[in-house]
Amino acid sequence: MKMKVLLLKNKTAQLDKYEIAFEDNGFEPFFIPLIKHTHVPEEIMDLVHDKAYLENLSNIIVTSQRTVECLSESVLPNLTPSLREALLNKTVYAVGPATRDFLLRVGFKTVKGGDDAGTGSILADIIYNDLLAEDDRIDNHRELLLLVGEIRRDIIPVKLSNKGLKVREVVTYKTVDLNDNADRFKDAASPNSWMVLFSPQGTGEILELWKNKLAEDIKIASIGPTTEKYLNENGIQPHVVSAKPDADHLLNAIREYSCKN
Repeated sequence: MKMKVLLLKNKTAQLDKYEIAFEDNGFEPFFIPLIKHTHVPEEIMDLVHDKAYLENLSNIIVTSQRTVECLSESVLPNLTPSLREALLNKTVYAVGPATRDFLLRVGFKTVKGGDDAGTGSILADIIYNDLLAEDDRIDNHRELLLLVGEIRRDIIPVKLSNKGLKVREVVTYKTVDLNDNADRFKDAASPNSWMVLFSPQGTGEILELWKNKLAEDIKIASIGPTTEKYLNENGIQPHVVSAKPDADHLLNAIREYSCKN
């Protein structure tokens, strides 16, 4: 029987690398969406249609695949060919390899960060150093466009603003918790399986259920240090923490643990 891996996330549109990685290596991936995403494309559409703004824009920052889905499904299809090309030619800085790869599949030509930027703090440092290399007068640089969800951390804008860079935040999606997360998790759970946390949002009832009834049957993997910290704050030490927030490192961490135990 294949070992089940409960992925506490929405399945990525077009291609989900976690599904492929685990299926190809003998696991049974099972997605449990915890939140509902709603695109909010209006403000970014207004900016793209502002010719002066678009021409002056050099760099975009994207921290989430949900933002890429908004761009792919609700923005790019509704642009003229010339506006679409202009937007896709902008340099984009991305947190994590999955977001980077998604941006490239959508059609963006220059995407930086990715593998080298597993967190927003690291990406902020990369952006600052890149811009400093272009011109040591940091206040000469044009405004950076940061595309975010309604619920987000402020590490990137605070860090860059403190260094003298101008950052404009635009919300591209909203999220709400689904109301049956614990029930769907309980129905999907089985002995000798794993659950993977990608974000704290929507996991509260699931973690309570795990602590009270399922801790002996299901091991926990964290996609990175931020989620690990959230688990620790809830009295949980994950069995593994992925060295980088991508499918291959997560798979390797679970396989190595399973081989040793």
